[in-house]
Amino acid sequence: MNHLIKCLFLIFLLNACQSNVQKIPEVLPEKAGELPVKAFASLPLIQQASLSPDGRFIAFLQNTGSETALVTQDRTGKEMHVVLTSDNQKFRFRSYDWVNNNRLLVRILYPARHGNLKVYETRLFAINRDGTEAKPDLIQIQSTLNDRKHISQFQDNFTLIPNDPRHVLISLDKRHPGAPDVYKLDVYTGETEMVAGNPGFVRSWIYDREGRVRVGIGVTGTTTIRMVQRKNSEDDWKVFAEYDGVTASGWESLGFSDDPDWLYLLANHQGKSAVFKIDLNKPASASQPELVYADPEYDVKGELIYSADQKRVIGINYIAESGKVAYWDAEALQIQQRIDNALPRLGNHIVSRRNGQYLLISSSAEFAPVYYWFDANKNSIGEVIKTYPDLKPSVLAKTETVHFKARDGLTLEGFLTRPVSSANSGPTIIFPHGGPWSRDINSFDYWTQFMVNRGWNVFRINFRGSAGYGEQFIQAGFQRWGLEMQDDITDGVNWLITGKIADPSKICIVGGSYGGYATLMGLAKTPELYRCGVSFAPVTDLVELMEDWSDMHWLDRHLRAELVEQRFGNWWSDRSRLKATSPVNLAKQIQTPLLLVHGDEDRSVDVNHSRKMASALKSAGFKDFQYIEMEDADHHLSREQDRMQFFQAMDSFLRKYQ
Repeated sequence: MNHLIKCLFLIFLLNACQSNVQKIPEVLPEKAGELPVKAFASLPLIQQASLSPDGRFIAFLQNTGSETALVTQDRTGKEMHVVLTSDNQKFRFRSYDWVNNNRLLVRILYPARHGNLKVYETRLFAINRDGTEAKPDLIQIQSTLNDRKHISQFQDNFTLIPNDPRHVLISLDKRHPGAPDVYKLDVYTGETEMVAGNPGFVRSWIYDREGRVRVGIGVTGTTTIRMVQRKNSEDDWKVFAEYDGVTASGWESLGFSDDPDWLYLLANHQGKSAVFKIDLNKPASASQPELVYADPEYDVKGELIYSADQKRVIGINYIAESGKVAYWDAEALQIQQRIDNALPRLGNHIVSRRNGQYLLISSSAEFAPVYYWFDANKNSIGEVIKTYPDLKPSVLAKTETVHFKARDGLTLEGFLTRPVSSANSGPTIIFPHGGPWSRDINSFDYWTQFMVNRGWNVFRINFRGSAGYGEQFIQAGFQRWGLEMQDDITDGVNWLITGKIADPSKICIVGGSYGGYATLMGLAKTPELYRCGVSFAPVTDLVELMEDWSDMHWLDRHLRAELVEQRFGNWWSDRSRLKATSPVNLAKQIQTPLLLVHGDEDRSVDVNHSRKMASALKSAGFKDFQYIEMEDADHHLSREQDRMQFFQAMDSFLRKYQ
């Protein structure tokens, strides 16, 4: 970028809400170069920053200790408003959107119970950017004896309508549970008008850029996915795709561009997911998807990128080796190149584009996320705010992408992060990801940087079953929990030892969710490899997990049950394998020091998994373990006090074995 001007953008942070913040005692670093736990375990200072439609104002979520506030301000910071606050106890901010230059819709998430079933519910809160005209009861569902209505569990599934500053489209299943209709919602009064009734099976809707309901996706029978479309509200719904939700690789709708006949979607291309578009104006039998973009190495799965006027599709965000942006619009590509030239060696992702104003977030594995403002008209760029102000690039470590062979010849990708001063083999933490149908990438990770700051090498492995490498790779993990999936992790450890990267006498394994399961299986299956283990919110009983995921209370429970059997096996005919690969049944094999932690409000993996594991270890006579049950903590350590408590416990535990 020629003669780029470095400009100043001011964000004024809140101090007023700090008086009620819960204080968590800080454990001082024990070695030179170590940063306080809080530098890593704090929530990002701000999140979800976005520009108003005219580009004059910015909104963001600010985290201050245990509290979060939705804040708006102008570019100078003079006109600042604390719009809403939450103590993150009864509810949390999920996200928000600008409907116009003054009105915001805020998605609220809160925990609920239906009998013994722990769930989340959502609500919608409308408010002006200065905090006035608040309407917390925007969605009103009145149920009487004569006119019974279903109280929708999710009431925040709305979509903006281009050029309509007063209304949004929202799907609500108040007439028939699980079959949402579409309504036009007035964001000031809460008045609704039904614009599309559900034909009985649709679970989700896709709208074109003119605000018309165009596509419905749902389940018919037990496992059939059906996609229907229509052009106008008076037309009948027509089936344009149908496939088995268990055995077939179908289409995933993304959205429309400015031409309302063309739908963008994800479909298989040479074994990996790619972006296509299809002409819905043609008969289903005559219309074939046209390839728009494919990546030869990774699945392309992400969100479409729209132009500033929200009309044209100009690209897609997705995950490759790290976060990636692919543009097929020349003007958008030029803007991205100007930004990348100004901020080299970083992943620069535009989060808002308005009238030549661009708000972006930039990061890399060794560069904690920072917000910038780029003014394309003035050719100027300036830092908005650091999300982790205590994590300077000089103290963060680089991450290397590596590849190695599993014992059966399968090539696996991993990410190795070593302390800045490290040269020879040293103490190493194996850090398997959760999911397991997710993946690690070469990007900033606060867990990794924390452990590296404490002097550990950290190795993250995308074992078979991880997402992003094509359908065949993910299916290689079906029914292989604790078997080849675990062997991949073991092979990664041996690769590190052979390469003289890891000191074989100082290797520990740390993980959460599926990673917590892999930690326990590693200690039970290959105890000779590990000196210690940390398991957070682990799955410990595969049969119990299968029962939870197949519970009759779930929507489309027959499809869920078939998917569970595909991924895990049959609870009866495969019971021997399931028992042999459930850590709760292997407690007698675990003799390695262990820290086991679980939140009692976990709605992804029930705390009962860890309670049973702790009981089994105690019954087996194993004493070298510590079980911590965190009050009100969830699966994702969403609250800062929970992150602090866990990281401090992990820090104290790991120091003993370095």
